[in-house]
Amino acid sequence: MHLIKSYFDYMKTPEEALHQLLEERSVSQALVGYLAAALSWVLFFNIGDGVFFPVLLLKISVMFVAEITFGYFLASFCGLFLDFLKIETSPVKLFVLLGSAGFIKGILIAFALISAAFPALHLGLLAPLALLIVLGLQLGYLTRGVKRAYGVSYGQALGAWLFAFIPVGMALVLLGVFLLWGIGLLF
Repeated sequence: MHLIKSYFDYMKTPEEALHQLLEERSVSQALVGYLAAALSWVLFFNIGDGVFFPVLLLKISVMFVAEITFGYFLASFCGLFLDFLKIETSPVKLFVLLGSAGFIKGILIAFALISAAFPALHLGLLAPLALLIVLGLQLGYLTRGVKRAYGVSYGQALGAWLFAFIPVGMALVLLGVFLLWGIGLLF
């Protein structure tokens, strides 16, 4: 019930609700947000594929761990950038903020359901656009959250998140390169 109350508090007064969420450091709410994001990713890419339930649970578990790991790194690097600007912050608060942004990815589930319901319209071709819209909404939410929580400008808040995405994105690219290189060595 606390999660629903937090949602309605945010709709009533976003700035106060955000400060309360960050002051409570509600990691449990953040984990629910990360779980919602993991569920959204898995359902977005697997609706209509006839995936067995144990495989679906495994995919959700792997994506949940990936979301949490991604959140750890993003919160750390964003906190590092804000610390460079001499702004007192906490990576735990940023981790909670990232977790609460995971609920935005629920839009992906709606898109996947609509495209599965109307296969003749070939809405699946719009999947990259849906991903860009959702990631843009999430970045906007995170930017506003940092601006409201720490009193920085929009440019500084956006810079903090972009600063965080660059090393994490590079790590993912390197991981992919090494994975492909390792697979190439096997054959």
